[in-house]
Amino acid sequence: MRKLLRLILNQILCAQEKAAPKLPDKNLYSYSNGSSSAHITSFATLSFDSRTKEKMQKLKCAVKKIVKKNIKTPEKLLEYVEKSGTKVIKIPYADKILSYVKEEEGFITPKSGLEAFYLNLVLNKRISFKTPEMFVLRDLPLNIYVMSHQFHKWYSYKMKLPGYDEATQENFKRVFEFANAHKAQELSYGEIMSLKEAIRRDLDAIDFVLELSKEQEGSAKTLEKIKKGESATV
Repeated sequence: MRKLLRLILNQILCAQEKAAPKLPDKNLYSYSNGSSSAHITSFATLSFDSRTKEKMQKLKCAVKKIVKKNIKTPEKLLEYVEKSGTKVIKIPYADKILSYVKEEEGFITPKSGLEAFYLNLVLNKRISFKTPEMFVLRDLPLNIYVMSHQFHKWYSYKMKLPGYDEATQENFKRVFEFANAHKAQELSYGEIMSLKEAIRRDLDAIDFVLELSKEQEGSAKTLEKIKKGESATV
């Protein structure tokens, strides 16, 4: 999944170059999403995302601290989410319910329109064409790594990192289609930039989980060595 997302990101980068206006002007296109901005010229795209990078560093430290504190009790992460004002719904067949709107279990970003109407009707038993952000899961024991991935994405959203607006998330659900060069070229420059951010957010979450799993595996091996009376550094 991680490798595939990176391949798609490269494909979108190629599409970005083709989407750029081919005029010999100093500054042909500007893009901004609040914490990141880019200016495209006839020679290159220059990104100015220092605020995003700063937020990402804070995010990584904060999420790591919270997750490691609750590494044996992933349910506590859901409690943290709920206490922060995000609705948590655990319901049988959540995976099947979400599949109708091409969503997966875990963190769901705000929606509007018919998808929101459907989710409200099925999950909240009310009629509305808007939903807030929420966690939707089957009522089953939580896997710490799966939960950490979703928790990372949720925390990114709460920190207002780019890539979580509704239109971009809809494109992200179709991300595998954009592995096709012709499909990727259908996107506008702004859509390409936003989709790149959404892919990066997911890759950040995947990388976080990979790093966490390696740390936990290393800790477990070290503990086993100590129990056997071996050196922990061997």
